[in-house]
Amino acid sequence: MLNAENGYENTRSIQPAAQKKKIAVLGGGPAGLEAARVAALRGHDVTLFEKTTTLGGQLNIACVPPRKEEMRRAAQDLIHAVCNAGVHLCMGQTRTAEQLKDAGFEAVINAVGAHSAAPRIPGIDSVNVADAWKVLAGEQQVYGTVAVIGGGMVGCETAEYLAARGCKVSVIEMMDKIAAGESTTILPTLLENYKTYGVEQYPSHKVKEFRMDAVVCENKDGAEVTIPCDYIVLAMGARSNEFDAAALEAASIPVYSIGDAAGKAADISNAIRTGYDTACQL
Repeated sequence: MLNAENGYENTRSIQPAAQKKKIAVLGGGPAGLEAARVAALRGHDVTLFEKTTTLGGQLNIACVPPRKEEMRRAAQDLIHAVCNAGVHLCMGQTRTAEQLKDAGFEAVINAVGAHSAAPRIPGIDSVNVADAWKVLAGEQQVYGTVAVIGGGMVGCETAEYLAARGCKVSVIEMMDKIAAGESTTILPTLLENYKTYGVEQYPSHKVKEFRMDAVVCENKDGAEVTIPCDYIVLAMGARSNEFDAAALEAASIPVYSIGDAAGKAADISNAIRTGYDTACQL
């Protein structure tokens, strides 16, 4: 399903490397897994470092919302492919640029991913404010009446997931359209489920404050709107994680940033494509 060669069979293929290199891949999400797989198949000596004890990255939460179970198999396929390609896996471990340099790596692929991010809205540190990624991962639980902040793909699918589990959900979005990123094949089903579960939508609402019992917004006319809730779930976008590559760059060891680590968080297809293309260049 996640195949960077799909549609490009005449122009993309994995070729043996002209020279074998010792390569480090930082991060075991889809970008890092794909880069490690392709680099190893090209004949390189590849070591992948993953700070947690689980491979798959955001694929492990992408498979949780309705209709997304197939993403679990995509993660399993990537993990099996990496193992079969002979990649050395270092789980629960990170490395600094200095350590990578001292270990003799000749190239480093930065696939450290991204983290969910939100502006410093008053009340954001309250105990009733949760994170959509952590909710989908099962690390945080919310109940009762829930306000999901952000009407992008993550927010909309988190809202559907929570509504299907009995929560009374509202989706609040600053832009004038909710679910703008959903495909035309999925959107009708999503909206039908919203109707079934009674999910309320608040487009063109800018959040001003989080309270213990409500979200305070401003609508497009400038009027204050108070939306009652027990919990607030943030789905307001993502920001790339940082990796300090100074020691590697000073030693003229090339560092390639891919996927969400490449300056701007994107989608899984971008992670696979950039991982594949980068590994093919080494």
